[in-house]
Amino acid sequence: MPKLTADHRPVFVKPLSIWHRTLAYIMPSHVPIALKLALLIILLVVSGMGALGLFILGNQNRVMQEQLDEFGETIARHLAHLAAEPVLSEDSLRLRLLTANLVEDQRVLGAAIFAHNGRLLSSAGLLPKQSPGSDNGTEPLQRRLWPNPGDSSERLISFTATAVYKNVQVGYTVVTLSASLMDVANDKARRAIIYATVFMCLLASLLAYFMSRRLSLPIQNLMEATRAIDRGDLDVRISDRRNDEIGFLIDGFNSMAEGLLRKSQVEQIFSRYVSKNVASKVLANLDEVRLGSQHVEATVLFADIVGFTAMAERLQPAEVSSLLNEYFSYISTACRLYGGVVDKFIGDCVMLVFGAVENDADHSFNAVCCALLIQKMIKKLNQQRRKDGHPEVHFRIGINSGSMLAGNLGSDERMEYTVVGDAVNLASRLCYAAQPGQIILREDLYKQLHNSEGIYATAQGCLPIRGKSQPVTVYDVTGLPEKYHPRLNAYLEEVLTSRDAIHA
Repeated sequence: MPKLTADHRPVFVKPLSIWHRTLAYIMPSHVPIALKLALLIILLVVSGMGALGLFILGNQNRVMQEQLDEFGETIARHLAHLAAEPVLSEDSLRLRLLTANLVEDQRVLGAAIFAHNGRLLSSAGLLPKQSPGSDNGTEPLQRRLWPNPGDSSERLISFTATAVYKNVQVGYTVVTLSASLMDVANDKARRAIIYATVFMCLLASLLAYFMSRRLSLPIQNLMEATRAIDRGDLDVRISDRRNDEIGFLIDGFNSMAEGLLRKSQVEQIFSRYVSKNVASKVLANLDEVRLGSQHVEATVLFADIVGFTAMAERLQPAEVSSLLNEYFSYISTACRLYGGVVDKFIGDCVMLVFGAVENDADHSFNAVCCALLIQKMIKKLNQQRRKDGHPEVHFRIGINSGSMLAGNLGSDERMEYTVVGDAVNLASRLCYAAQPGQIILREDLYKQLHNSEGIYATAQGCLPIRGKSQPVTVYDVTGLPEKYHPRLNAYLEEVLTSRDAIHA
């Protein structure tokens, strides 16, 4: 159906032909290089054998035609020489004897002797319908092809020679041979060449298969290894050793894979010393790693183990290390679930930052949710510790939001991504002022979150904060509205079920 343009003129759209659709359907999107090489080698062999066969057939046909012509002309001239005197003397017996003796040769199918006026004097075997010299006195045909009347598939060829006696033309001789002998020889040669071509094609196919496999196998290995690298398997290596270009390519691939493995190991180790988000940003902008910072609105959470010094005195160093690693692993998981990053571990204290590395409009609320998740997790873990006869562990948490300086801080030799500022210092002071199990934040932050999210908290009065001229009114966060409980409980279950992964 034609489409109409804006001025209502029909425009005929040519549909996709069936051939193109069929070709697009049957042609694979990926053709192996081994198949391409095999087809190319077979095509070259077939083309070469075909051209060679045509050349041999043409040359053989030309040589056989020349030999047949030479033989026929020789026989015709010889008969004309022998028949010249009998024709002049009209010795019919001798003429019949000449023709009869000649056709006894299996190669000669017919022989005839004519007078100079075209009258037949003697003949034996097959003769052409048109006699030499009978076409109104014109010169006889020297060479002529004609079909065999008894066998339409056979071709006959006649040769004519002039009988001359003492420089006087006395008559003509005609010798008939079978041109099919040449055709049969050509057919035999053609079949032999076809058989040889087929044999060479089969041999070429086998050779092409093994050669293409030999050439394409390392390329196939490279492709499979590349796919493994893409899947994240950086341990894959190619063991082939070659002294050609493919060998250099394999060595280059192995070097690349080794470099990627080392880079991945460095990233993994780096991510254990800094937050994964920070590590990703640093590794993604290696050319721009420099000392610098920017002011951001973010939230800082400090969580500290109460009475850790006395607890550490009763435990072995290995037990202290194991305890800290376990709890800090739980806290890191909780921090990640709420979009925060672990800034640093300070002895038995951990510093979490929300909204500094990644933009987060709800950074203060997420920090409070993370703190509640940590305290609920600690209660669950203490239940198990009481069953196991171990002393309980309690955390105190301080949270504060505000403007702070975030970025790579330090020296050219060593730096770290962190946040600094008065808001950070106040969060640390609030943490150390809190009681076991408490989550302390200042009044204005509580009111902001209470008005926006409806969090629950109880007033704790005013606390004198070192470095602050005026006491700070603080609140102890006690819970969240009911609508946030399913998410909090789901995260709690996820953190607790990470125990096996943490120990592993």
